[in-house]
Amino acid sequence: MEAKQFGKDDMAALKKRVDIAGAFGWSVVSGVTAIVLREKGEAALNNVWRTLMAAEQSQRFVEALEKLGIRNDPPAVTAAKYHYFSNSIGGLTLQYVEETPKKVWIRYMPPWGTFPGISALAVPSSVRRTILSTWHPRNGELIGCPRLGWVATKFVAEGHPYDEGYFMEYDHDLRPEERFRVEHVDRSPEFDAAKAPKLDPSQWPEARILKGSANYAADYVKHAIEVVVSQFGMHAASHLVASAMKLLAVQFTPSLKAATEVEGNSPAALAQTYATIIGAFKNAPHWKALSEDVAELSFETFEPFPYPHSAQMRAAVFAYFEMSVRTLNGHVRLARHYDEASGFERWTFTDTKTWLW
Repeated sequence: MEAKQFGKDDMAALKKRVDIAGAFGWSVVSGVTAIVLREKGEAALNNVWRTLMAAEQSQRFVEALEKLGIRNDPPAVTAAKYHYFSNSIGGLTLQYVEETPKKVWIRYMPPWGTFPGISALAVPSSVRRTILSTWHPRNGELIGCPRLGWVATKFVAEGHPYDEGYFMEYDHDLRPEERFRVEHVDRSPEFDAAKAPKLDPSQWPEARILKGSANYAADYVKHAIEVVVSQFGMHAASHLVASAMKLLAVQFTPSLKAATEVEGNSPAALAQTYATIIGAFKNAPHWKALSEDVAELSFETFEPFPYPHSAQMRAAVFAYFEMSVRTLNGHVRLARHYDEASGFERWTFTDTKTWLW
């Protein structure tokens, strides 16, 4: 496979797009799941993450082994390399320690991508146990090695400096209930970056890794919302998503606006700002200034958000942008036209010359 060559300008634009996609995407995942905790409780949040991890694994794991070039490694090495490579591509920081070909450690280093900042303090410890006990123990089953198990040894939410565990290939087949256990250890092997595995640079140039990072965030947005809909139904899920979107806009608009590098808060600047955010994913938004006081933004796809023909869900996602405009320019009214049949959406930004709120 011949890698596409990117010039400095192309790479700078790609990095900017990926940074915006990651910042916005992960804030949506963390925001939606945090609202589930607030509104539905700890058990519901665990159910969401359990279902989300199982769905992600079913869609990602086996296919990725070929892409990452690790299918023929020993089972414990394959499983550990998958998490090390895939999460690193996704923007997380991991450590990999191969104690033996049958016992391989991985560490998920803070800060958490899914719960940035102080929000990590509000996440029940049960959620990390759910996340790390849903995917990892099934790896052996999916690669055809019933001897492979996962042992979790540390959890940040329980007072440790990182989430940690090891894949172990035993000398006998494991029953399903034996594939996961918790075994706290005070000391574990030290990470040596020089010995850590590396992706083949000819197959994984920087541009491909960056695109993979954006896709990683987008997939989690899509699947997190799909799981919330499956758990609570479209009406309740749309309310949860809208609540999350409004709060995310209040909290993260300044930093996300800065990342777009669009100056000012005029109607044209606002249209360009949101076109940049929407365009960071696989969309082709168009914006134009109709006059000094009026601008339009239009698009036909709204990735990474699922249910493109659901008026309820589209309105819930729009709540982010509606609230974001309020935080940036209290004189601007944002009107939305949405065609449910085609998925076409047009937003009109109008400077009313008066304070609206």
